[in-house]
Amino acid sequence: MKTIIRPLPFIAVFILSCLLASCAGSMDTTAFIPTNAMASSRTGQPILAAVSGGSPSSEVLATVSNEDFKQALETSLVKSKMFRNAGSGSYKVEAFITSIRQPMMGVTMTVEMDVSYTLKKGSSTVMTRSITSRYSAPMSEAFVGAVRVRKATEGAVRENIRQLIVALDGKL
Repeated sequence: MKTIIRPLPFIAVFILSCLLASCAGSMDTTAFIPTNAMASSRTGQPILAAVSGGSPSSEVLATVSNEDFKQALETSLVKSKMFRNAGSGSYKVEAFITSIRQPMMGVTMTVEMDVSYTLKKGSSTVMTRSITSRYSAPMSEAFVGAVRVRKATEGAVRENIRQLIVALDGKL
């Protein structure tokens, strides 16, 4: 008697795997904002951010758009109490997302992010700094690899902004 391998179960598993892999969802920009970054320096001034180098938003890929990063950056700087609010004023932070390195596969997904910052007060440059951040999302954080990459990307953004706040504290 001949054994016939039926392809239907394999096709179903393949389709289910593809669907799970694409269910990473869009980035949670509130996860970009550090919760424990408080500054001792307070300007009492508004801050305006300008961001470049980001990728277009995606519902499937773990990308960081200029607008999402700008919003998280301004919100974080205001929440740190370093600046009064987001808006035009004498302070402007320019951020250029140099690179975001994401793994294709793995058990623990580690994302590295490089951002070059320039803080200006009027036409004077107060500080320039390049910050590299890293965040790892283990299997316990999310089973699906694409979701772990998204969480690791959100963590790398959050850590990058936190490091900026630490670097700015005392420079103003």
